[in-house]
Amino acid sequence: MKEFDNLINQTNESRIKVYYNLAELEKLTGMSIRALKYRMLEVKNKYKDVPTLLSKKYRQWHIHYTIVDEFMPKYNTKGRTIETFDLKTIATWNPQFNYDVKFHLQLIKEIKEQLPTNLITYTVELDSRGYNHTHFVSDADPNKVHLAIKKTFGKYLLGKTDIQFEIEPIKNKFSTMEYIKKAPIASGTLK
Repeated sequence: MKEFDNLINQTNESRIKVYYNLAELEKLTGMSIRALKYRMLEVKNKYKDVPTLLSKKYRQWHIHYTIVDEFMPKYNTKGRTIETFDLKTIATWNPQFNYDVKFHLQLIKEIKEQLPTNLITYTVELDSRGYNHTHFVSDADPNKVHLAIKKTFGKYLLGKTDIQFEIEPIKNKFSTMEYIKKAPIASGTLK
């Protein structure tokens, strides 16, 4: 029976965290507990009829990951983390052939050169085939990112059959950041 309990505990630990408390949000948002409590006054009224997203149990709030964006700072704070930047775009590319990590980093570097005033946070990971692919988020407009990627890929003669890429506006910043952190081989931020 103990083996079964240990197996269940290991499985549960590897899952994505669904609910957060205010102390955990302090690390994610860079805001103080006091500021988060004031923000909670607004948020709890907004979600009072939806207990699956926001509930209080034993003097502790349980905040669903889909509404974490409600707690992000409205203004620039001193303790800025990557989660507190105004990220607008997520881009992903997956080549047909396996290129090494250095090649992916070179592509990121050249895209960043075309977006000099914007922030890029990237992750290179392995796909199900064992090939490297890249995700990155940026505070640049999706159209600007699309032009920079097309220009960079064109330089290396990477056409639609050689590499697949997707560029989307970010709808839920917190979930996006969790997604790109899932299994990095190489990651970093270019400011």
